[in-house]
Amino acid sequence: MTAEFDLVIVGSGPNGAIVAEQVHAHSPEARILVIEAGGTITDVPGEHLVEADESAMNASYNDLMRRARQIEYVKGAASMNTIDGDSWTPQSTGVFPAAFFGHNFAEFPGASVAWNIGGMGVHWTAATPWAYAAEIPDFLPRAEWDADQETARRLLRTSVGPLIPDVENPCAQPIFTALREVVPSPDPDRELGYMPMGGVASAGRPFARTGPRDIAPFVFDGSAPEVELRTGLLVTRIEHDGSRVTGLTLRDLATGAEESVHADRFLIAADALRTPQLLWASGIRPAALGVRLNEHASIDGEVEIDAQRFGLTDADIVKPPTGEPFIDSFWSPSIGEARPMHGQLMEREFEGRHMLSVGWYCSTEIRPENRIEFSDDLVDELGMPHMTVRFSYSENDLDQIRRMQDVQQAAANALGTFPREYREVQPPGASLHYTGTVRMGGVDDGTSVVDTDGRVWGFENLFLAGNGVVPTALTCNSTLTGATLSVRIARAISADI
Repeated sequence: MTAEFDLVIVGSGPNGAIVAEQVHAHSPEARILVIEAGGTITDVPGEHLVEADESAMNASYNDLMRRARQIEYVKGAASMNTIDGDSWTPQSTGVFPAAFFGHNFAEFPGASVAWNIGGMGVHWTAATPWAYAAEIPDFLPRAEWDADQETARRLLRTSVGPLIPDVENPCAQPIFTALREVVPSPDPDRELGYMPMGGVASAGRPFARTGPRDIAPFVFDGSAPEVELRTGLLVTRIEHDGSRVTGLTLRDLATGAEESVHADRFLIAADALRTPQLLWASGIRPAALGVRLNEHASIDGEVEIDAQRFGLTDADIVKPPTGEPFIDSFWSPSIGEARPMHGQLMEREFEGRHMLSVGWYCSTEIRPENRIEFSDDLVDELGMPHMTVRFSYSENDLDQIRRMQDVQQAAANALGTFPREYREVQPPGASLHYTGTVRMGGVDDGTSVVDTDGRVWGFENLFLAGNGVVPTALTCNSTLTGATLSVRIARAISADI
């Protein structure tokens, strides 16, 4: 059987784009096919919505993100993308609750998936804080991790500083001073500061958040003849002989026609839910598949900043450029075991009020009880295995959530008045930062799905990437950690080529 490509990548989100970029950079002659089931959501495929020329789309993103609540964005994104009630079709585009596809996510109700070119990379807030201490896999050489993280930062265009570079924000320093006092850090490198953000700050313009097309433009604009993007195709099965993948079965979502594609290597970067689903549908079922689903617990809230407390007035509130949801973005990093939690604080003006969202994440225990169960009998709206998620918090997790609420309370009250009833624990899945469903491991002991090169245990040419590969419990947003592993996985694929 003749291989049509050197590498087929399933998924056009950030991790698929990173692998494509790195493999193409190291092996420019390699024939690469990227497959995406979703359709075009903007005129420029793979661009972030904040960059979109379509005024209605940009305005919707801006309005929803100004609420500074990811779960509200998911709900709103579904409603603004041709969804009527709970209906969904393959022609829809946007972010949709996983339950729209017919799955049982009652114990993980915040879970959502992206259904569009560029995946979640066209929707994300663009926060790119980095893993720390136990969040970094201890079975990987630290020097390699650090180097790969720097590459991932470059590809995501991570920067640390004001979102609006040409206008001084008089509120920034008072916020720093007040919050550093109540959420202290013994390490100056881990004290509260600006949130690392993936994108480019420009005078007079919204912060240009990184989309997949910024990572690997040739994938989306067709400028590299060796690289092809095909959309509207659902991968329904990985064809294999038990140790080597020979091809993929694809279904054209417009016509229903099926075809096969053949390659020497395959990378699945669908997401932390649909990647294990595809493996299960293909009879690739290692013991750890879908097991040890992890997500940091998240709490939400917002406080109105008391300007008088800091000698400021409403006139000092910075007005962001049209199309930019936030004035500034701040980060309270985890300091490890002493405080295994991280704050994401977004300053904004909302309906005439000067607000700071006070969102916090804390790590949760990695437990095999938290898992995705796949059915051999039931199917979803696409004919793929039905998923039921089992997820709960341990007693230790609940203790950490209570500690985190106390930290949030202290931080918010340092800036304004934050009644205890304002504290809100988000439903599991709402962070969209779930990990571990196809986790990486140093040895094949039944607790991991892929080796340290991202290769599925027992297979020669099947690789996985994305946040599902992350093996550790994170406090920080998962994007940069998943991207760092994707850089590593791309290096292994390039070496194989």
